[in-house]
Parts: sequence; structure tokens; C-alpha cells
Amino acid sequence: MKSFLLMITFLTRIPFPIKFEFNGETFVKGILFFPIIGVIIGALLSPIALLSNVLPNTYVNVFIIIGYLIIVGGLHLDGLADVCDGIFSCRKRERVFEIMSDSLIGAFGVISLVLYFLTFFVFLNPQWQVVLAFPIVGRCVGLITCGLFNYAKNEGMGKAMVDKATLKYALYAFVFGLVSTYLLGWVTLFAYGITVIISLLMVLRINKILGGITGDVIGLILETSQILFLISTGVGGILWTFIL
Repeated sequence: MKSFLLMITFLTRIPFPIKFEFNGETFVKGILFFPIIGVIIGALLSPIALLSNVLPNTYVNVFIIIGYLIIVGGLHLDGLADVCDGIFSCRKRERVFEIMSDSLIGAFGVISLVLYFLTFFVFLNPQWQVVLAFPIVGRCVGLITCGLFNYAKNEGMGKAMVDKATLKYALYAFVFGLVSTYLLGWVTLFAYGITVIISLLMVLRINKILGGITGDVIGLILETSQILFLISTGVGGILWTFIL
């Protein structure tokens, strides 16, 4: 239970009245709860989708995005901006790491965040199944990434989590996402499969540049996989309608 609480306070901004001492070993064990925390986030957001019965979808999408940011905070978005600043600088590996660790955001980081929120707003379908699913998918893909790749540096915030995760963690996360999206419908299942494939191709490319992954890369892939899922859900919905 302590591992779960430590991980949920790390991955979300959900407050807990219980105070306890931070323990690195206990914290790292909590990576097993990545997908479950996704379920909690989705469960908190999905009731907002019901507002689409009385409000325009554009309004509801804004409320869902604001709700997501309130629950999760900007931890993963910081990773998204940092990796884009570093990777798109087209510098050597050592310089890329320096850029990624810089507290100041660069042009590519700003562009990535603008595109992130634009695609989030445009492709978000305010159906409760989709809103419930996208945080689950993001955290499943994040754990799959941790389980399949090695850490790129000798130290760093995410090193302990990546070192702890193994292939069985990746398999567990993949099956968790598979079952969850299957229960929510064929369109979400289709979108999950496409998301996993594209996300892993992205990580493979980043892995080639950096020689591994970092905590920032996990943040990037967690957030971008959610956007990929929303886009794939839209495409899947069109295909499903066409087939029927």
C-alpha cells in the first residue's frame, strides 16, 4: 500500500492526508501500479465526458484537458519539452543531455507543447470510454517502455524505475492495456494496438540517439502515446463506421 501511495503522489497531484517518510526502495516497487493509477485518473475524468449531453464538445474537451492537468500536473509535459529540445537540436549525445537537463525551455520545447495541446483538443472524443481509456494507455505504454529499454545514463531520476522494470513488467503492462481497451470496445482496442506500435518505434529512434532512455523520455512517451491513442480512436471510429 505504501508503494502505491508513493507512486500516486509522484504521478498525480491527488492529495493524501497521510504523512509518511519517502523510501527509495518502496517507491520503486510502485511502478507496478502505473496502469492502476491510469485507471484512477480515467475514472476521475470520465464523468466530465457526460457533460457532452448538455454542452458542445469543444467546451467539454477544454474541461477534460483542464481536469487532466489538475490531476496530473506538468511532470510529464516537462519531459516532453526537454526531450524535444534535446533531440531536435541535432547535436551530439553529450550535448543533447546537457540541453535536456537545462531548466530553461527552448523553441522546440515550446513548439512541442503547443502541438500537444492542439492535438489533444482536436482529437479528444468526449465519450466516457475514450476518456477512461487514454490515461490507462499512457501509463501502460510508459511501463512497457521502462521494461524494454535500458537507462541511458549512470544516474538520474528515472534510473531506479527503469532498472527495476523487466520484460515481465512490460508484458504485464501490455496485457493490462489489452484487456482494458478490449472491455471498452473494439475501437479502443484497435487504437491501443496502433499506439503501442508507433510509440515503440519512437522510443527505438530515441534509444538510438541517446543510447537508452531517461525519465524525460518516459514522460514524453507517456504523453505522446495518449495523443496517438486519441488520434487512432478517431481513425478507428471512422473505419468501424465504414465497415458497418
